[in-house]
Amino acid sequence: MIITPLQIRFNDMDPMMRVNNSSYASYLELGRLDFCRQYLKIQELADIPFVLVRLEMDIQQSLRPNMSAAVHTWVSRIGQSSWDFRAEIRSTDQADLVFVSARTVQVYFDYRANKKRAIPPEFRSCLQAELL
Repeated sequence: MIITPLQIRFNDMDPMMRVNNSSYASYLELGRLDFCRQYLKIQELADIPFVLVRLEMDIQQSLRPNMSAAVHTWVSRIGQSSWDFRAEIRSTDQADLVFVSARTVQVYFDYRANKKRAIPPEFRSCLQAELL
């Protein structure tokens, strides 16, 4: 599981001083970027071998600026050309407090050729390392 600490910025807040719903999607993206940092050698954007095609998110509790949290990201399904990341934005102070539960679907994608591809064996092994 990849754990990404979050820094909540003032810009992330809504008028009620809660994290804005759209900011949660950005936090989930940080978890996917940590996956890339851990497993891939990205020199330029076209080196990222996937495209996000689906995002499902359940907000269970409001996250506020005085709270500390982290994104927990793992692989939950691997198909022929797509896979699912599951993620939770959790409190780092209270282990049982989950702010957001989410699922994203990614498709292995060759940006240079502008087409999806089957997941190659070397990348599949990276996904399997994070499969829970």
